[in-house]
Amino acid sequence: MQDSFYALGFDFGTLSCRGVLIDLKNGELKSSATSAYKHGVISRCLEDSQTQLPIDWHLQDPQDWIDSMAQVCHTILSESEVSPKQILSLGTDFTNCTVVPCTATGTPICQLDRFKNRPHAWPKLWKHHSAQKYAEEIEKFARENTTWLKKYFGNSVSSEWLFPKVLQVLREDPEIYSYADLFIEAVDYIVLYLTGRITRNIGLLGLNSFWTEEHGFPSQDFCKALDPRMQNIVQDKLQGDLLEVGDYAGHLTEAAAATLGLSPHTVVASGHGDSEVTACGIGANEVGSTILVMGTSTCHQMLSDQLISFEGLCSVTKGGMLPHLYSYEAGQPATGDVFSWFEQLCAGGSYETIAKNCGMSLLEYLGKQAENLAPGASGLLALDWLAGNRSVLLDYNLSGAIIGLNLHTRVEEIYRALVEANIFGSKKILENFESHGLTIKKLYAVGGIVEKAPWIMQLCADILGKSIHAPTFGHVSARGAAVCGSVALGHFDPERGFSTFSEACKTLIPRKMRLYEPNLERTEEYAELYSLYSEMHDIMGCQNSIMRKLRNIRQRKMFEEET
Repeated sequence: MQDSFYALGFDFGTLSCRGVLIDLKNGELKSSATSAYKHGVISRCLEDSQTQLPIDWHLQDPQDWIDSMAQVCHTILSESEVSPKQILSLGTDFTNCTVVPCTATGTPICQLDRFKNRPHAWPKLWKHHSAQKYAEEIEKFARENTTWLKKYFGNSVSSEWLFPKVLQVLREDPEIYSYADLFIEAVDYIVLYLTGRITRNIGLLGLNSFWTEEHGFPSQDFCKALDPRMQNIVQDKLQGDLLEVGDYAGHLTEAAAATLGLSPHTVVASGHGDSEVTACGIGANEVGSTILVMGTSTCHQMLSDQLISFEGLCSVTKGGMLPHLYSYEAGQPATGDVFSWFEQLCAGGSYETIAKNCGMSLLEYLGKQAENLAPGASGLLALDWLAGNRSVLLDYNLSGAIIGLNLHTRVEEIYRALVEANIFGSKKILENFESHGLTIKKLYAVGGIVEKAPWIMQLCADILGKSIHAPTFGHVSARGAAVCGSVALGHFDPERGFSTFSEACKTLIPRKMRLYEPNLERTEEYAELYSLYSEMHDIMGCQNSIMRKLRNIRQRKMFEEET
């Protein structure tokens, strides 16, 4: 037993922390565990049950992250019977764009008594979209006064990103802004907790924080123009050592080691994004590799050796997924969230009773029924913009739609239409990549939906008209985080760690993939439906769409009720 050494990987998702322990010699999975966050996503009121949150607010409790990580670690140690001294490295990944206001020593502001009932003191989760008006304000100014927005960020600004969320804090609760010493990505907060060192992964900065290799952060003049109080934000609140993926961040502090039950000799890697780290988790390191990360949302990512600028893209950054390669990123803000919403909407009816009698969840049962429907048989067409559109329209003011309903429409037909809409959205994004000179050489799909719903994956292949490679092993992001830790270890111990990601993935990542080949007859049938989807996409996504007007009416009514 003492001859074996291990790497830990922690994947912090939207609802839980997942961890894996893998053997550094051969990548064998020694143990894994999952721990749900106690408070989940905080979207209605704070923990005091008194402080109500407005629409589109999504927060989290940072103590949940630490508690879940500790629970996962203790479970893994108990079940594997591995000694803490045998665990040589640790890597982490986190949902992108989760922003934490902290003190200089890494204490989240929301944990201070004086601020615990102030919503802006809490970490804003990636899908916190109430900063949309600030994103639009920044976008308008940046389009007129910068070159980097068009070159690296598709000429658009997402409300999920750091600067809109920070500007929201400043405008709506300036005391919180003033008190915070740091605004930091959640994964960098976790690394700070583990090592005591303030670091920032440049891949995530390039995806979410207007950082570029060419210019660094935005200039003082840019920040001052947004708001004079933000003039010195970069040096005052965005400080930290800039690290690449797989860089050494530090060793565990005595306190963190005690909490996790590990040794302080454990090497900690720089943090990574939960979707971007999947490239490490499946060993995809070749130019043209494209990954659909399908979970609560869907991220569309491609590796390239060239920089191409075009609109409809979220961002492109060097080193965003792996060092030295450009990472192109686009996405849909709600995939699994849409399906979960629909499941909850249908709960309590006859379908749920039938599903229980069949020993299935409601969504599993509906999937079985929806799987057998022919393309277009439902007569329905949907837009899955229930959380807005991240790509290619980049407009979070948009909303969902279903057309073609009649008195004979069945529940499974609506579910099928929502699934098709999501895949149509992916097709729109991938076509945008290809139309601007990026070649998809190999398409992968990973995530919870990939593991749970093979029929959706076959539908993806049919609609996209492309072969899809899906790993048959689990915990892809956590494995990728462990790979990052093993590369960081290589800086100190080249015999047990790895000097490159290529070497690490070759040893640590299984090559077990399921191939979904498109049914070309179905692909042809779906071409007609996709044409109609594209027409509806362009009409409903326009600036003066009905969706925008309905949203404005709703917000006005909600404001009237509050006042």
